[in-house]
Amino acid sequence: MLRLTSSTGKFTELLPDDFVIAVCKDKILFPLKNHEIYKGATAFDIGIHNEKRIVCMNLPNLEDGVPLRSFFAEAEPEIARIVAYASHLVWWRTLYKHCPSCGKLLKEHESERCLRCEECNENFYPVISPAVIVSVFKEGKILLAHNTNFPPGRCSLIAGFVEPGESLEEAVHREVMEEVGISIKNLRYLESNPWPFPNSLMAAFAAEWESGNLKPDGIEIERAAWYAPNDELPDLPPKGSVARKIIEEWLSQLIH
Repeated sequence: MLRLTSSTGKFTELLPDDFVIAVCKDKILFPLKNHEIYKGATAFDIGIHNEKRIVCMNLPNLEDGVPLRSFFAEAEPEIARIVAYASHLVWWRTLYKHCPSCGKLLKEHESERCLRCEECNENFYPVISPAVIVSVFKEGKILLAHNTNFPPGRCSLIAGFVEPGESLEEAVHREVMEEVGISIKNLRYLESNPWPFPNSLMAAFAAEWESGNLKPDGIEIERAAWYAPNDELPDLPPKGSVARKIIEEWLSQLIH
Protein backbone atom coordinates (compact mmCIF):
# COMPACT_ATOMS: atom_id res chain seq x y z
CA MET A 1 0.00 0.00 0.00
CA LEU A 2 1.39 3.41 -0.98
CA ARG A 3 1.23 6.37 1.35
CA LEU A 4 2.60 9.60 -0.06
CA THR A 5 4.16 12.14 2.26
CA SER A 6 3.26 15.81 2.24
CA SER A 7 6.62 17.03 3.51
CA THR A 8 9.67 17.52 1.33
CA GLY A 9 11.92 15.12 3.23
CA LYS A 10 15.16 16.21 1.59
CA PHE A 11 18.15 14.24 2.85
CA THR A 12 21.49 12.80 1.70
CA GLU A 13 21.67 9.59 3.69
CA LEU A 14 20.07 6.41 2.40
CA LEU A 15 18.93 3.58 4.65
CA PRO A 16 19.57 -0.10 3.81
CA ASP A 17 15.85 -0.97 3.61
CA ASP A 18 14.80 1.95 1.42
CA PHE A 19 12.96 1.40 -1.85
CA VAL A 20 15.00 3.61 -4.17
CA ILE A 21 13.78 5.01 -7.49
CA ALA A 22 16.50 6.25 -9.83
CA VAL A 23 15.42 8.78 -12.45
CA CYS A 24 17.47 9.91 -15.43
CA LYS A 25 15.60 12.25 -17.79
CA ASP A 26 13.13 9.89 -19.50
CA LYS A 27 14.51 6.70 -17.92
CA ILE A 28 13.67 4.96 -14.68
CA LEU A 29 15.12 2.18 -12.54
CA PHE A 30 13.03 0.84 -9.67
CA PRO A 31 13.95 -0.60 -7.33
CA LEU A 32 17.58 0.52 -7.54
CA LYS A 33 19.80 -2.21 -6.15
CA ASN A 34 23.15 -1.60 -4.45
CA HIS A 35 22.12 1.98 -3.81
CA GLU A 36 24.66 2.25 -1.01
CA ILE A 37 27.19 3.49 -3.56
CA TYR A 38 25.05 6.63 -4.04
CA LYS A 39 25.10 7.72 -0.41
CA GLY A 40 26.50 11.11 -1.37
CA ALA A 41 23.71 11.91 -3.83
CA THR A 42 20.69 14.07 -3.01
CA ALA A 43 17.54 12.03 -2.46
CA PHE A 44 13.89 12.83 -1.78
CA ASP A 45 11.64 10.97 0.64
CA ILE A 46 8.30 10.67 -1.18
CA GLY A 47 6.30 8.13 0.81
CA ILE A 48 5.88 4.66 2.28
CA HIS A 49 5.31 1.40 0.37
CA ASN A 50 4.83 -1.89 2.21
CA GLU A 51 6.15 -0.25 5.37
CA LYS A 52 9.38 0.80 3.66
CA ARG A 53 10.41 4.32 2.78
CA ILE A 54 10.37 5.27 -0.91
CA VAL A 55 13.30 7.41 -1.92
CA CYS A 56 13.75 9.16 -5.26
CA MET A 57 17.14 10.05 -6.71
CA ASN A 58 18.16 11.98 -9.81
CA LEU A 59 21.08 10.10 -11.38
CA PRO A 60 22.11 11.79 -14.66
CA ASN A 61 24.47 8.96 -15.62
CA LEU A 62 22.05 6.09 -15.14
CA GLU A 63 22.94 3.47 -17.76
CA ASP A 64 20.63 0.60 -16.82
CA GLY A 65 17.41 2.59 -16.78
CA VAL A 66 14.28 1.57 -18.65
CA PRO A 67 12.47 4.14 -20.82
CA LEU A 68 9.65 5.59 -18.74
CA ARG A 69 6.97 4.78 -21.32
CA SER A 70 8.12 1.15 -21.47
CA PHE A 71 8.10 0.93 -17.68
CA PHE A 72 4.54 2.29 -17.56
CA ALA A 73 3.39 -0.31 -20.07
CA GLU A 74 4.43 -3.19 -17.82
CA ALA A 75 4.14 -1.83 -14.27
CA GLU A 76 1.32 -2.62 -11.86
CA PRO A 77 -0.98 0.39 -11.26
CA GLU A 78 0.37 1.18 -7.79
CA ILE A 79 3.99 0.96 -8.91
CA ALA A 80 3.18 3.11 -11.95
CA ARG A 81 1.70 5.71 -9.60
CA ILE A 82 4.87 5.73 -7.48
CA VAL A 83 7.09 6.12 -10.52
CA ALA A 84 4.88 8.83 -12.05
CA TYR A 85 5.07 10.78 -8.81
CA ALA A 86 8.84 10.41 -8.57
CA SER A 87 9.49 11.29 -12.20
CA HIS A 88 7.31 14.39 -12.00
CA LEU A 89 9.08 15.62 -8.86
CA VAL A 90 12.53 15.11 -10.35
CA TRP A 91 11.54 17.07 -13.48
CA TRP A 92 10.13 19.89 -11.36
CA ARG A 93 13.10 20.12 -9.01
CA THR A 94 15.57 19.98 -11.89
CA LEU A 95 13.86 22.73 -13.88
CA TYR A 96 12.70 25.08 -11.13
CA LYS A 97 15.79 26.24 -9.26
CA HIS A 98 15.39 30.02 -9.13
CA CYS A 99 12.59 32.36 -8.13
CA PRO A 100 10.75 33.54 -11.28
CA SER A 101 10.30 36.97 -9.69
CA CYS A 102 13.71 37.91 -8.28
CA GLY A 103 16.01 35.16 -9.53
CA LYS A 104 17.18 34.09 -6.09
CA LEU A 105 17.92 30.40 -5.50
CA LEU A 106 14.84 28.54 -4.25
CA LYS A 107 15.09 26.47 -1.08
CA GLU A 108 13.20 23.51 0.28
CA HIS A 109 10.18 24.35 2.41
CA GLU A 110 10.49 22.87 5.88
CA SER A 111 7.05 21.28 6.03
CA GLU A 112 5.38 21.40 2.59
CA ARG A 113 6.04 19.86 -0.80
CA CYS A 114 7.16 23.12 -2.35
CA LEU A 115 10.13 25.40 -2.96
CA ARG A 116 10.42 28.72 -1.18
CA CYS A 117 11.96 32.08 -2.06
CA GLU A 118 13.16 33.67 1.16
CA GLU A 119 13.62 37.02 -0.60
CA CYS A 120 10.05 37.29 -1.94
CA ASN A 121 8.47 35.18 0.78
CA GLU A 122 6.69 33.12 -1.89
CA ASN A 123 6.09 29.38 -2.17
CA PHE A 124 6.24 27.54 -5.51
CA TYR A 125 4.47 24.21 -5.81
CA PRO A 126 4.97 21.40 -8.36
CA VAL A 127 3.68 22.41 -11.79
CA ILE A 128 0.86 20.24 -13.16
CA SER A 129 -0.39 20.72 -16.72
CA PRO A 130 -4.02 19.55 -17.17
CA ALA A 131 -4.85 17.78 -20.42
CA VAL A 132 -7.94 16.09 -21.83
CA ILE A 133 -8.45 12.98 -23.93
CA VAL A 134 -11.73 11.79 -25.44
CA SER A 135 -13.11 8.67 -27.07
CA VAL A 136 -15.66 9.74 -29.70
CA PHE A 137 -18.19 7.22 -31.05
CA LYS A 138 -20.39 7.20 -34.13
CA GLU A 139 -22.74 4.34 -35.03
CA GLY A 140 -20.74 1.84 -33.00
CA LYS A 141 -17.39 3.02 -34.34
CA ILE A 142 -14.58 4.74 -32.47
CA LEU A 143 -12.55 7.69 -33.73
CA LEU A 144 -8.79 7.08 -33.94
CA ALA A 145 -6.29 9.59 -35.27
CA HIS A 146 -2.60 9.72 -36.15
CA ASN A 147 -0.73 12.58 -34.52
CA THR A 148 2.33 13.90 -36.33
CA ASN A 149 4.43 13.11 -33.23
CA PHE A 150 3.38 9.44 -33.15
CA PRO A 151 5.46 6.59 -34.56
CA PRO A 152 4.41 5.59 -38.10
CA GLY A 153 1.14 3.67 -38.12
CA ARG A 154 0.09 4.51 -34.57
CA CYS A 155 -3.31 6.03 -33.85
CA SER A 156 -4.97 7.15 -30.63
CA LEU A 157 -7.79 9.22 -29.23
CA ILE A 158 -8.08 12.98 -29.62
CA ALA A 159 -6.23 14.79 -26.83
CA GLY A 160 -4.80 18.17 -25.95
CA PHE A 161 -3.91 20.62 -23.20
CA VAL A 162 -6.39 22.78 -21.35
CA GLU A 163 -5.99 26.49 -22.05
CA PRO A 164 -6.17 29.29 -19.42
CA GLY A 165 -9.73 30.19 -18.46
CA GLU A 166 -11.10 27.03 -20.04
CA SER A 167 -13.05 24.22 -18.38
CA LEU A 168 -12.17 20.58 -19.04
CA GLU A 169 -15.40 20.15 -21.00
CA GLU A 170 -14.73 23.23 -23.14
CA ALA A 171 -11.24 21.95 -23.86
CA VAL A 172 -12.62 18.64 -25.15
CA HIS A 173 -15.07 20.32 -27.54
CA ARG A 174 -12.39 22.73 -28.78
CA GLU A 175 -9.74 20.05 -29.34
CA VAL A 176 -12.08 17.81 -31.30
CA MET A 177 -13.23 20.69 -33.50
CA GLU A 178 -9.72 22.05 -34.05
CA GLU A 179 -8.07 18.71 -34.79
CA VAL A 180 -10.69 16.82 -36.80
CA GLY A 181 -13.45 19.37 -37.56
CA ILE A 182 -16.48 17.70 -35.97
CA SER A 183 -18.94 18.59 -33.21
CA ILE A 184 -19.65 16.21 -30.35
CA LYS A 185 -22.48 15.72 -27.83
CA ASN A 186 -23.32 13.79 -24.66
CA LEU A 187 -19.90 14.38 -23.19
CA ARG A 188 -19.25 12.44 -19.98
CA TYR A 189 -16.27 12.14 -17.67
CA LEU A 190 -14.53 8.76 -17.35
CA GLU A 191 -11.41 8.99 -15.19
CA SER A 192 -8.09 10.75 -14.73
CA ASN A 193 -4.52 9.57 -14.91
CA PRO A 194 -1.14 11.16 -14.06
CA TRP A 195 1.00 11.33 -17.18
CA PRO A 196 4.60 12.31 -16.29
CA PHE A 197 5.78 13.33 -19.77
CA PRO A 198 6.84 15.47 -18.12
CA ASN A 199 4.08 16.87 -15.89
CA SER A 200 0.56 16.23 -17.17
CA LEU A 201 -2.66 15.14 -15.53
CA MET A 202 -4.91 13.54 -18.12
CA ALA A 203 -8.69 13.77 -17.73
CA ALA A 204 -10.50 11.24 -19.91
CA PHE A 205 -13.96 11.66 -21.43
CA ALA A 206 -16.32 9.87 -23.79
CA ALA A 207 -18.63 11.55 -26.30
CA GLU A 208 -20.83 10.95 -29.32
CA TRP A 209 -20.50 12.42 -32.80
CA GLU A 210 -23.05 15.16 -33.45
CA SER A 211 -22.23 16.69 -36.84
CA GLY A 212 -19.54 17.30 -39.41
CA ASN A 213 -17.14 15.28 -41.54
CA LEU A 214 -13.65 14.34 -40.43
CA LYS A 215 -11.15 16.99 -41.56
CA PRO A 216 -7.72 16.50 -39.95
CA ASP A 217 -6.02 19.83 -39.38
CA GLY A 218 -2.83 18.66 -41.12
CA ILE A 219 -0.72 20.20 -38.36
CA GLU A 220 -1.20 17.98 -35.33
CA ILE A 221 -3.39 15.33 -36.95
CA GLU A 222 -2.38 13.78 -40.28
CA ARG A 223 -5.28 11.39 -40.65
CA ALA A 224 -8.34 10.22 -38.73
CA ALA A 225 -10.96 7.55 -39.30
CA TRP A 226 -13.84 5.68 -37.70
CA TYR A 227 -13.08 2.08 -36.74
CA ALA A 228 -15.54 -0.71 -36.07
CA PRO A 229 -14.63 -3.47 -33.59
CA ASN A 230 -14.17 -6.03 -36.37
CA ASP A 231 -11.94 -3.73 -38.45
CA GLU A 232 -8.21 -4.22 -38.58
CA LEU A 233 -7.13 -1.65 -36.02
CA PRO A 234 -3.98 0.46 -36.42
CA ASP A 235 -1.07 0.35 -33.99
CA LEU A 236 -2.58 1.43 -30.67
CA PRO A 237 -1.11 3.53 -27.85
CA PRO A 238 1.15 1.65 -25.41
CA LYS A 239 -0.22 -0.20 -22.42
CA GLY A 240 -0.18 1.87 -19.27
CA SER A 241 -1.76 4.85 -21.03
CA VAL A 242 -5.35 5.87 -20.37
CA ALA A 243 -5.96 5.90 -24.13
CA ARG A 244 -5.08 2.21 -24.45
CA LYS A 245 -7.20 1.36 -21.42
CA ILE A 246 -10.26 3.12 -22.88
CA ILE A 247 -9.87 1.44 -26.27
CA GLU A 248 -9.43 -2.01 -24.73
CA GLU A 249 -12.46 -1.55 -22.47
CA TRP A 250 -14.54 -0.54 -25.49
CA LEU A 251 -13.46 -3.65 -27.36
CA SER A 252 -14.05 -5.88 -24.33
CA GLN A 253 -17.59 -4.60 -23.78
CA LEU A 254 -18.51 -5.20 -27.40
CA ILE A 255 -17.06 -8.70 -27.46
CA HIS A 256 -18.89 -9.73 -24.28
